[in-house]
Amino acid sequence: MKQNVRYYLIAGIVLVITLVTITSCMAILPKANMKPSDYDKGVTYEQAAQEDKPMLAVFYVDWCTYCKKFMPKMDKVRNINKDDFNFVLINVENPQNEAIVKEYRISAYPSVYIIDPKYDNRVHIDNPFLDSTQDLNKEVVRYSKFRKLIKKGDSCK
Repeated sequence: MKQNVRYYLIAGIVLVITLVTITSCMAILPKANMKPSDYDKGVTYEQAAQEDKPMLAVFYVDWCTYCKKFMPKMDKVRNINKDDFNFVLINVENPQNEAIVKEYRISAYPSVYIIDPKYDNRVHIDNPFLDSTQDLNKEVVRYSKFRKLIKKGDSCK
């Protein structure tokens, strides 16, 4: 009888350890306090400028608290609009981006633009629209509708 109790006790302990190990491996939590550079950068500015679809360009710095708060919203908007837009993250402090930063005269973070290389069009999205995923997405969708009207006009020529 004592052997059965010992056997069940050992089997129970092994089972608990196994379940705890499996559960902890499966429950990989998102990285807390992610920096903007931790997010998927998308395509490069140069690649996006060669494509037919517009891009949402986000100029950021890793130390900016507002940039850190904004990035999850941008990521959600990216998931919604990934077929219609390229998403480009541009680190302002990276020396390779110096020319782009000067061209757009970036002085606040984040600075967000919809850039449409096909029509040589740039639309700055004001910071109040960056406060919510819904507001940012509305601006992106608004530009998509506008672009469809432009395309229609192109086909009439």
